[in-house]
Amino acid sequence: MDPGLYYLLDAVGTMAFAMSGAFKAVRHRLDLLGVLVLGFATAIGGGVIRDTLLHRTPVAFLTNGPAFFSLLGCVIAAAWPAAASRLRKPKELENDRVFLVVDALGLAIFAVTGARLGAEAGLTAWSTILLAAITAVGGGMIRDILVREVPLVLSADFYATAALIGGLAFVLCYRLGVPSSLTSIATFAVTFLLRVMAIWRGWHLPRLPA
Repeated sequence: MDPGLYYLLDAVGTMAFAMSGAFKAVRHRLDLLGVLVLGFATAIGGGVIRDTLLHRTPVAFLTNGPAFFSLLGCVIAAAWPAAASRLRKPKELENDRVFLVVDALGLAIFAVTGARLGAEAGLTAWSTILLAAITAVGGGMIRDILVREVPLVLSADFYATAALIGGLAFVLCYRLGVPSSLTSIATFAVTFLLRVMAIWRGWHLPRLPA
């Protein structure tokens, strides 16, 4: 992947996931430190798991970029309730809508970076798809566990599923020799659109009877 494109995707994804973590912290009425902890944990969690599995050192969060964009995401999210109040919109409803879309954005971007790094490391097709999903959902799982919620990956059927299908789209494009930038765009689009459509239309996998 072009280094400039990778840096851009990683920056936007880090900021998006930091915002989703901070939104949840604000909703749980955590203090300032809690907002930062939850925002940073969400932003860097998936990347740390990915880099550990790939034996990449130093792990991404030890560089300046992720730390800066994580902090920026936390600041934006912390300021959002005040802006929503000035616009006279219901805070909880607005936060929920923004949280889900921002989280979908982070999910799609980290599916791209996870799949790309897996392919560049020479992983098999299945391992690349799996790494895309792990990178995409890792931070969100840590976020939800820290506030004692059932992780979104287990309660929203088209969450990890969207990342897995996005990873599959990446592998297909990669194996067919599609240019790197188009492969990344296709992976992002598939993952993001599936997640947003699932939120909008209430899609879910078949469930077993209780």
